[in-house]
Amino acid sequence: MRETLVSVVDSAPPTEAEASELAGSPAKDLRGRLRAMQVQAVLTLTPVVVVSNLVGASTLCWTFRDTAPLPALLGWAALVLLAVCWGARAWWRGRASPTPAQASRRATDRVTLHATVLGLLWGVPLPFFTTVASPSQFLVLTAITVGIVCAGATALAPIRRAGTAFPLLVAVGAGVALGQLRSDAAGTLAVLLLAYLLVMLYGVLSWSRMFKARMVAELRAEEHRETIGLLLRDFEQNAADVLWEVDAEGRLVRVSRRMARLFSRSQSALEGRLLVDVLARRQRRLPIGSAAEGAAALKKLAKHLEDGTPFGHIELPVWLAQRTVWWSLTAKPVDGGGWRGVVANVTAAREAQQHVWQLAHFDAVTNLSNRHRFRIELDNALDSVRQTGEQCAVLCLDLDGFKTVNDALGHDMGDMLLRVVGQRLEASRRTGDIVARLGGDEFGLIVREINSPDEVALVAGRVLYALSKPCEIGGVTVPLGASLGIALAPRDGLEADVLLKHADLALYAAKAAGRGQFSFYTESMEARVVKRLGLERALRQAIPGQQLRLVFQPQIRLDDNRVSAFEALVRWTHPELGEVPPQEFIPVAEEAGMIHDIGKWVLHQACKEARAWPDRVRVAVNLSPLQVMARDLRADVAHALATSGLPPERLEIEITESVLMGDSHITLAKLHALRELGVRIALDDFGTGYSSLAYLRRFPFDQLKIDRSFVREIVTRPDARAIVRATIEMANALRMETLAEGVEDERAVEVLREHHCGSVQGFLISPPIRNDDVLDFLRARSEAPEPAPAAQSDRHVA
Repeated sequence: MRETLVSVVDSAPPTEAEASELAGSPAKDLRGRLRAMQVQAVLTLTPVVVVSNLVGASTLCWTFRDTAPLPALLGWAALVLLAVCWGARAWWRGRASPTPAQASRRATDRVTLHATVLGLLWGVPLPFFTTVASPSQFLVLTAITVGIVCAGATALAPIRRAGTAFPLLVAVGAGVALGQLRSDAAGTLAVLLLAYLLVMLYGVLSWSRMFKARMVAELRAEEHRETIGLLLRDFEQNAADVLWEVDAEGRLVRVSRRMARLFSRSQSALEGRLLVDVLARRQRRLPIGSAAEGAAALKKLAKHLEDGTPFGHIELPVWLAQRTVWWSLTAKPVDGGGWRGVVANVTAAREAQQHVWQLAHFDAVTNLSNRHRFRIELDNALDSVRQTGEQCAVLCLDLDGFKTVNDALGHDMGDMLLRVVGQRLEASRRTGDIVARLGGDEFGLIVREINSPDEVALVAGRVLYALSKPCEIGGVTVPLGASLGIALAPRDGLEADVLLKHADLALYAAKAAGRGQFSFYTESMEARVVKRLGLERALRQAIPGQQLRLVFQPQIRLDDNRVSAFEALVRWTHPELGEVPPQEFIPVAEEAGMIHDIGKWVLHQACKEARAWPDRVRVAVNLSPLQVMARDLRADVAHALATSGLPPERLEIEITESVLMGDSHITLAKLHALRELGVRIALDDFGTGYSSLAYLRRFPFDQLKIDRSFVREIVTRPDARAIVRATIEMANALRMETLAEGVEDERAVEVLREHHCGSVQGFLISPPIRNDDVLDFLRARSEAPEPAPAAQSDRHVA
């Protein structure tokens, strides 16, 4: 039966899909070779399985010749014979050809398919045979079934799916047959069948794992042998060692052509020259660092020649072909005076060693010191502090809003931004101080030999000023900013881990204080950070624990005083912490990377709840910059609309100006993709962000939301009123609606109405209300009819 599976595997040449699957990476090659070995293992047992199937089928036909209908019996036997012949044909064709080096996934799939077919051929007739069998015939049937299952499972075990499919199918047929058996022993036989089947399946899985592990080990060993062989052959063909010889005075003798080529001189020009002088001449044009190392190595070589002691692998640099080349010299004295040795070109090894050292100590993106070298330098600085009593400082810094830039513009642009930050940090540091990238958007500085905290404050201020200026990257103007925490030694600790921890705590405090500033570590910071981390841990359970809810604040039109929309606002009630204000947990969610999940929940929940409102009332949902920058934003919005059944025109997406950075086309493309869905787009907090007025031409927002900071002072300050009036006139000219946020007194409403503002929102109209109160609020304003029974049902479903 197993042979039949394999037959199809080897009976046809690989298709184009198979060939492309087998080509490619070394991992694919290894899997292809492993599959070929699995298939070959199945083929090896094909003759045995062919015989067992033929004997079993023949015996059953003979046993049931007088009991079963002859046409059905012969038809079944013919199908089994056909499957067996198919397998035998594959074995015969593969017998004379070498084992293929590769096999595709389709090959093992064919094996599994044939195992399934053969399992059905043996399993399906079992209930029929059982119903017509006499006790002696039942014994023969049982013995043949057990033998066939054992033979098939054993033969197919190298391919796990095939090895389990065949006995399972036969066992199912046997189980059905036992269910028809009217005998007291039927239950016992069923239990035994199940037990033996489990044992057999466990054996198949174990054997399959062992076979695969052994084959993988053999393939790996073969790869290693091939690699070693290639390396040895390469070494034999490309060895560049050169023999050299000097007399008792250290002068070159018997200079070979190969050595002359190595020194780029003629043989006659080298004969009789002092080896040390020749090498020293080749070191005159070396860079300063290499020259110092070369002089030390040359001095060591001269010492060995003078003392007459053997030496090995003295590495020294020389200047050849306008570059630094490294040679390794090994020699020992010879009888009669003089030296004989070997010079080898080890430039590649030295460069590789230097590259490894560079990778181990420097960041690949910014070329600054990495965390490993930063720790080494910090340990050295602290040792100096312990010995001399001087002070040093550790500064931990991370960028504000870097995740937004990285998600919006891609990792390549993010790396470019990190390089700019590294350059500005290098330009801001004092001579002798260390700047390092510690990981992600986190950087560190070690400020040595300071006399007072004021010196560190000057460095911190200079760093923050350098990072506060926007930078141009790939035609996009990216706003920069950073927060910085400072810990002093010995005041805040004399151990590197303690000092770094305290600098991190100070960094958290600087970010909590509003970002773009620095903080020195104080003992009280630890409690605040612990509280913040506790808040983060609690927030991770807000969605799974159903602790979040939405409230809705109405927006009314000034021309008819009717409600046009409700803005969805998220609230968090923790079972222990109680009501946590959004201004506390939203920044935590942004920093901890949870804002996308929370925003996605708000979007879906708002659409779901708004589905029960009157058709003319929209729901407004504010998206965080991280949500806008997410690649699946359009899909999220489309899914929220589809699952809730809310028409697209009743959803208004609000974005803040901070999303609109520089000349990026990415944001505009995302907004146009949302507009194609049919949703409205509003620009929130207009006038407070980074955007340019050019965006109002390049993207037609449906609405501009005037920030509450202007509305709050519209009555008392003429400049605020002028800004609001200019914003409204500009929006009206661009055919955009306007909405004033934070309206809290009637005089402000009158001023806004005078300036033809479209809508208002604020506590004067209503504080945020629960969804259950939305229809009552509309009804109280005579804007919602009494709900009909069907409408109530719809609302309940929504």
